[in-house]
Order: sequence, then C-alpha cells, then structure tokens
Amino acid sequence: MSTGADILGYVKHNKIRFKPGKREESTRMILEFFKELERKEKEMKGFVVMNNIQDLQESIVLTFWETKEAMDAFYLPDNRALSDLVEKLKPSFEQLPERKDYQVAKFKV
Repeated sequence: MSTGADILGYVKHNKIRFKPGKREESTRMILEFFKELERKEKEMKGFVVMNNIQDLQESIVLTFWETKEAMDAFYLPDNRALSDLVEKLKPSFEQLPERKDYQVAKFKV
C-alpha cells in the first residue's frame, strides 16, 4: 500500500521549549547544525524549523525521512552529532525536547 509520499514516509516532530530570550540564538545553532548535516546525512530528506508566533519560547523542528529505520537510527542516543547539539543547547532549554513519530499519509508542496 502506498503512503502517497514517494520518498517521504516518516516525520520526527520535536517540540522545544526555550528559556525566555534563548530562542533566537538557539535557532541559529539548530540551523547551523542542519547546514552541516545536509552534507553528511543522506537518509534525511529534509527538515523544517518553525518558531511559534504567539509563544516566544516554543519552536517545532520537523525532520523528514524515507524509512522509519533511518529516522530511528538518527535519533539513537549514540548519534554523536545530535547528542552534541542537545548538550550545547541544554542551558537554553526550559525542558528537554518532546519527540513524537509520524507516518506520512500524504505530503505535497
């Protein structure tokens, strides 16, 4: 059965709450992380970083994957690149990011 998404099957939803005044600097760090990652992580099909307009402490980061296995492997605790980013951002977090997995039924831009 086709998911309706040819190469995009799964999404990791990361909800982040920052301490007051920490979101802008943290967003720059996240975007730099993805800039570097794009060259190395061929399994990741894309990402979106969204800053909540009403809540200045909240951001959502979505990462897009072809397979659940690739997504799960990237988010394992032994992924050094991701764990390094989280450690750098920890002082800016109000709480650790909340992560959820989704299967894509249809994706169109």
